[in-house]
Amino acid sequence: MDQAIQTLGERLERLERENSRIKRSARLIKIAMASTVALCVATYSVPWATGAPTLRVLSAQQINLVNAGGRVLASLGLTSDGNVLTFYDSSGKKTLTFGNNTNETLAGAVAWDNNNVIPGTGRIRVTWGESNPNVGPVSGFGGGVFDGAGRARTAFGTSYDLTNNSIAAFDPNGTSAGIGIFPSQFVGYYASDTNGVTRQFGGLAFDSAISDYLNEIALEDSTGVTRVSAAQVPPTFSDAQHRAGNAFVIWDPNGLQQASMSAFTDGSLAGFNVVDTNNLDRFSAYLFQNSMNVVTRNANGVVTGHLP
Repeated sequence: MDQAIQTLGERLERLERENSRIKRSARLIKIAMASTVALCVATYSVPWATGAPTLRVLSAQQINLVNAGGRVLASLGLTSDGNVLTFYDSSGKKTLTFGNNTNETLAGAVAWDNNNVIPGTGRIRVTWGESNPNVGPVSGFGGGVFDGAGRARTAFGTSYDLTNNSIAAFDPNGTSAGIGIFPSQFVGYYASDTNGVTRQFGGLAFDSAISDYLNEIALEDSTGVTRVSAAQVPPTFSDAQHRAGNAFVIWDPNGLQQASMSAFTDGSLAGFNVVDTNNLDRFSAYLFQNSMNVVTRNANGVVTGHLP
């Protein structure tokens, strides 16, 4: 009996232990379930749980954008070109870069050749951006197009000091042409020869003597001296004799007048004259007050002939 009672007591004790373990297990399961639910609630409560992750700061020395096959399509980082975003073609050759150069004197965009877009040798073909005076006399804001040899073919922009605003075209033989507003206070066009000498220009040229602009077209020789010019003075201009007019002038290699044709704006006089190296009229013919006049003079300016 005692043994039976002992055995029964042992069984009861085991049952009590099992019951305690079951209760503890149930409590742990409840706690685990509650934690899981809480985690799910927290997970679906954050902004990126139902869409793409929101990343506020990413620090890296280089970031590559790749396709499904792992080929780099674009790269952001420090290269020999500077701190730039670079795009590549399907062959892995760069086509376009955005950023600033290594010494931080240039910032903008550059298009390259030697790729599937443009064949070549890896030269810059198009630029757009800004540069500071450390670059040199071409610093400023604008863009340009270059040929396969790296020579400028077209350029536009504004100088760093804002005094030059122009568009220009260049030929490989050295000739060029452009239009713009220039530091000399000239507003118009120009054409230069193979040596870079301006041979023709036209536009509005500021004349400090009259504090106004002349409407002028000029042809220059290979040394840059004006040899032929046509000018229209502003309507407010008049000389010491209160005369105003427009003129066509031929000049010698020293810039001295040789001959001219002119007319007063009020129509009172029109004619032409020939001038010697001392700037003296030697021959003139003009219409004045409905009368035709012809005059010749010697080297001293003395009249030697007159018609009528």
